[in-house]
Amino acid sequence: MRTLATVCLAFSAGIFAAQYVLPQQWLLPLAAVCGVLALAAQLALKEKKRLRAVLILSSLALSLVYNTAYAALVQAPNQALSGTVETMTLELCDYAQETAQGAKAEVRILGRGLHGKAIYYGTESLLAYVPGQRVTVSVYCNDASRINESDVTTFTARGCYLLLYNRGEETCREETGAAWRYFPQELAHRTKHVISSVFPERTEPFLRAILLGDRSGFCEEDEVYLSEAGIYHITAVSGLHCAFLLSLLKFLIGAHRRKLLSAIAIPVLCFYALMVGASPSVVRACVMLILVLLAPLFERESDAPTSLSFALFLILLQNPFAAASVSLQLSFGAMVGILWLTPKLYAAIHTKRKALRFVLASFAATAGALVFTLPLNAYYFNSFVLISPISNLLCIWAASATFALGFACTLLGLLFLPLAQLIAYLPHLGALYILTVSKLLTKLPYHALYFSNDYLKYWLFYVYAM
Repeated sequence: MRTLATVCLAFSAGIFAAQYVLPQQWLLPLAAVCGVLALAAQLALKEKKRLRAVLILSSLALSLVYNTAYAALVQAPNQALSGTVETMTLELCDYAQETAQGAKAEVRILGRGLHGKAIYYGTESLLAYVPGQRVTVSVYCNDASRINESDVTTFTARGCYLLLYNRGEETCREETGAAWRYFPQELAHRTKHVISSVFPERTEPFLRAILLGDRSGFCEEDEVYLSEAGIYHITAVSGLHCAFLLSLLKFLIGAHRRKLLSAIAIPVLCFYALMVGASPSVVRACVMLILVLLAPLFERESDAPTSLSFALFLILLQNPFAAASVSLQLSFGAMVGILWLTPKLYAAIHTKRKALRFVLASFAATAGALVFTLPLNAYYFNSFVLISPISNLLCIWAASATFALGFACTLLGLLFLPLAQLIAYLPHLGALYILTVSKLLTKLPYHALYFSNDYLKYWLFYVYAM
């Protein structure tokens, strides 16, 4: 029995139920029921079934208690400030982004015993500040989980529980002691400048997105083409990018040098995750890859379902509200499909022709990644991209090469900019190829279905399931 996977999956199921299905007042009574059932299972069931039942029921009980405690200790104190005007000291966690009314930044509230983060909407002067600097300002506080009388999960899924709006003059001071904590954000900021200097203007936003997950520079036309072609996901840092990075490290170090590879790859993957914002998709990928790297060193077999469930457990343990993250659901949905469907399709390939086998293997991987993410895209974005299998087949290999070459050029650009500009033409061609293919595919009739009717959406789910 996969003991760790059983515990992690049961805990995660409880968190998802608490976030999506169960009323808050039911959580503790249901946790008590699960605890009693676990005790009954311990006394009544036979040995083989006893352990599994006790693990599942105990983990469910723990998840319901944990979700309740997290909401009470982390979210509730932040919510208590909603609707008030307060003078606060805020520490910037990242560089500010420009908005129509000024700028916004992710911040920590200091000196009030509050956990989690907040989003601060301030003046344009915020753009000149760096992570670690502290701003004292009067702000209006608003609950991040409820905006305009509507429930919102966008911010709480990221661990942000308050929206703060400027109501006075900002007083800023630099906190030099905190600067080292934000070195990944500082390096990401410098890397963006290098990318802007190295790559041509036409493809620079695409390279910035595929390397750092920063989509802010995308022109609307390219975003529409990538989205309608079903390959917009390659611009969000996820398992695909972490796998590209690990493959590059294996090529440079050698896959046979396991200890050296693990010693270098694990810190690099962790640092890269922090650089790109530690979204659920990249954390999931890093946890899985780290466990894969560590398994041979401890003379253990790597088990993908256990790694995947453990990654989900860690993310939800850090923030139960992350269960509502669309990025998390798409990322884990893609991996579940790859683990479940792709091996079955790959086993059905019997041809000895290398070219055809490569195409069919690529299709098997693409189909696995899409089998559960297509319904999620239909539900959240009201679209069903029919061309996705073809677009992924045509572009994923190019995305891999573009990422590797772009990553190498960017590293070189940090050391010697002129040489990086000289060889930047290769990833530029890769980016142009992907953008051109996505544009051509969206010109095909019926490349996607769009609907605004929920009944049609549910009918589509039924047909898809059948």
